[in-house]
Amino acid sequence: MDAATPEKRDARPSAFSKLFYFMRPDKGKMALSLMMACIGETLGMVPYVVVAALAAGLVEGTLSLETAAWLAAAAAAGQTAKFLFTWRSSMMSHGIAFRALRSMREQMAEKMARVPMGTIVDTPTGAFKNRFVDNVNQLEDAIAHFAPELPSNVFAPVLAMAIVFAVDWRMGLAGLATIPLGVLFYLGMMRGYRAKMARYISSEQKMNSTLVEYVNGIQVIKAFGRSASSYGSFSEAVAAYHDSTLAWFRQSWVWMALVRSVVPCTLLFTLPLGILLLSAGEIGLPAFMVCISIPLGFIGGVLKFAQAAGQISRMDACLNVIWDFLGSPELSRPTERIELSGEPFSFEDVSFSYHEGTEVLHGVSFRTEPGTMTAIVGPSGSGKSTVAKLMAGFWDASGGTVRYGGRDVRDIPFDQLMEHVSYVAQDTFLFDATIADNIRMGRPEATDVEVEMSARAAGAHDFIERLPQGYGAPAGEAGARLSGGERQRITIARAILKDADVVILDEATAYADPESEAAVERAIGRLVAGKTLVMIAHRLSTVVGADQIVVMDEGRVAAQGRHEELLESCPLYARMWAEHTGSVCDEDEEG
Repeated sequence: MDAATPEKRDARPSAFSKLFYFMRPDKGKMALSLMMACIGETLGMVPYVVVAALAAGLVEGTLSLETAAWLAAAAAAGQTAKFLFTWRSSMMSHGIAFRALRSMREQMAEKMARVPMGTIVDTPTGAFKNRFVDNVNQLEDAIAHFAPELPSNVFAPVLAMAIVFAVDWRMGLAGLATIPLGVLFYLGMMRGYRAKMARYISSEQKMNSTLVEYVNGIQVIKAFGRSASSYGSFSEAVAAYHDSTLAWFRQSWVWMALVRSVVPCTLLFTLPLGILLLSAGEIGLPAFMVCISIPLGFIGGVLKFAQAAGQISRMDACLNVIWDFLGSPELSRPTERIELSGEPFSFEDVSFSYHEGTEVLHGVSFRTEPGTMTAIVGPSGSGKSTVAKLMAGFWDASGGTVRYGGRDVRDIPFDQLMEHVSYVAQDTFLFDATIADNIRMGRPEATDVEVEMSARAAGAHDFIERLPQGYGAPAGEAGARLSGGERQRITIARAILKDADVVILDEATAYADPESEAAVERAIGRLVAGKTLVMIAHRLSTVVGADQIVVMDEGRVAAQGRHEELLESCPLYARMWAEHTGSVCDEDEEG
């Protein structure tokens, strides 16, 4: 594998290596864009040569109207050609830029499907917003302008000074005399610059992430009478961004102002030296005019080049965020489909820890049987949902083996595993799309009739029909236009449409309102008919008829059996049942 790929993370490649990695399909076009930019800069020197020739001709009295017209035409042609070459270079580089940005976003989106769920869950939403939007957008200029223009900003001044040195080497040295002083000021600007830039980029991303969190939590903030200024994390992030921005600007402002003031003043040296050589008869007037005018033309490129370090640092910081995410560890899955037996899930001495932290599952072993219901119960934090997510392939076991169809799930392509499993979580999520499209996520090729049949089976058809646009109604961001129970029924309709062999319900009725709970449970009954069901339950009354109940406690299997057996043999389950029935009685009395 090429060293300049995100998978190789031992040492990050240079900023340009990372940038060219994303531009590699268009490397030929970028080379052509660069060549045209250099030609354009070269042609941009023509007007300066023409001005020198016109001025010399006027002073010497040798300039005729016809010659002036031809020189003016040459200047216009040079400027027009510069525009055409620069315009074409810019158009090509912008096309390359947008294709590279699209590639970055597509690669990150595909990466999200391959990394463990923990990588997603533990990353704030604002951080993903930074990666997909802010960091990528800030790279547009780097690709569309900076990449082709930086070499041309070096090429044009070098070519211009070669012309001056060819005319008179002394005038060439005089034209470069301000650059050493500018370099000195530039080195002053770069002292500690990388660290300040890194702090600036980091604080900017932290502020953006916290802003997204603030917006998402605004309901809680308002409910408790808090404001933006009193919301500690947000205020601290804004203050850190303010301080880092000022530190960065203070570092740059004065030094860059000095560079911009000193470097363009080439006439301070070329003019007196040129007059001295002209008066001594050592150079002619045309040469004098060429040697004082051309350095004025390349200063713009030199100043742009002087700003390159800041642009490279910012570009590198943005690329590192994207590069590191693309290089993060993935769930290792094969791509070739394999033969599976009819056996459902089995856990064999499974242990698991999140991100090499504290182990949360310890030696878990149990198996499910085809067409039966297995319930997994236990106190909060006992590891029930972790077991469900290991079944769904969201993480890999740290030790032991999770099997499906007689094969280790790590040997089953993820798409193949998902063909056999429907996972319905307690945190129902709907996309900001139509109701029909949200249901069709279960099987994208499903017809409208099949979508409606699934909705009817899930008990969702009636409330969908009451919506102004019916199945074409938008669900809103994260399903915000629907109630909790309605969202759950849409999610169940999606799972019914998928028609998988195994249904995993991870506390799917946990957030159902009382009015919706009965409808949701009826929908679940239709979903699991004739299938293997694994239910993570918080209400024990829903699992009393289970073929097998697995009792979890502190990441271990405390007991297994049917309801009546566990009441006799498992004190933890008996206590949980007593607490559950007591709470139900209290609710009935209050009612």
